[in-house]
Formats: sequence, C-alpha cells, structure tokens
Amino acid sequence: MVARNASATTAQLREWTKIPGGWQPVSANIPANLGSAGLTTHPDETLPATPIGSFTLTQAFGRDANPDTALPYLHTTPDDWWISQPGPLYNTHQRCATNCAFDTSTSNPNEHLYYETPYYDYAVVIDYNTGPRIAQGAGSAFFLHVTTGAPTQGCVAIPVDDLLPLMRWLNPADKPRIVIGIG
Repeated sequence: MVARNASATTAQLREWTKIPGGWQPVSANIPANLGSAGLTTHPDETLPATPIGSFTLTQAFGRDANPDTALPYLHTTPDDWWISQPGPLYNTHQRCATNCAFDTSTSNPNEHLYYETPYYDYAVVIDYNTGPRIAQGAGSAFFLHVTTGAPTQGCVAIPVDDLLPLMRWLNPADKPRIVIGIG
C-alpha cells in the first residue's frame, strides 16, 4: 500500500503475488483511507496515524458471517473486545461479558468490536505490536477494515466490495503481509 507522503490520509492498496523472479500484481489499485494523522514510523496510542512497515496478516474477524476466508475467522459477538488499555492484555482480543479483567466503561480506550459498524463488519488484523508486543502504548488495534470514506484512527480502510474478495484471496499458507509505505 502506497501513500503520496507521510501526511496523506489516503493511499492505494494493491494485491501482489510472488512468482519466480519477482512479484506480479493480482488486482488493480484499491483506494484506501488511512489515519487522520497520516503515516508514522513511531505509532503511539495517542496518535491517529497508520504504522509504516511490513506486517503479517494472520487472522480475520467480523460482525458478519465468515466471507469464506482461509484465515482464522472470529465471528464477533457483543462479548468481543480489542484491548488498548495498559496492562497484560494490551493489544489482544478478549471475550468477556461480565466482571471483565479490563475496563468496559464508555470512557475506556478498548474497542467493543461487535458494535463498531460498519467498520468491523469485516476486518483483518494487521500484526503490528501483536506478537511479540513492542511496548505498552506503542499503538494497538490496527486493522484492515471497511471504510466509510473518511480517515481512520490509524487503520487501513477499503470499500467492502474490495475487502471481501481480498479476504477470500488471503491464504495463511502464503504467509500474507501488508506493506505500508510512501511512494
């Protein structure tokens, strides 16, 4: 995925496959929305910017049924959260309904995945700071998800009509990655 410059809030995403001797494009450019603060090499929990780098894509989730992706797919429920508060659960998925080991108040920094629609109707986890975690506060909850046409809090967002075929195309055996940069 390539943005014009570090302050850009839009970019072009394109699927590529490795072939003998190099890489071959699989799709046309897909318009993408980025963080409202553009791109950064130093993500931070307080900065709504998209991380620059190369990251694996190892799991998917969504409020809607599995769109036939080969990635492990979590069909979210009202009990699903992504944790952004400091602590041992930082930048992980957690499922909890009551007496949770994390803050579930309306003022918490955690994302209640099931209720973030249409963004998380379908999403793929961008494995930034997930395993191993770089550091508390170094940025969490970066996903490739459905766009509303506006900048994000740091995620990469594309139209659902482009996201669904991409999710079906991703194959864990191919060790898929997203490369985010400036070009």
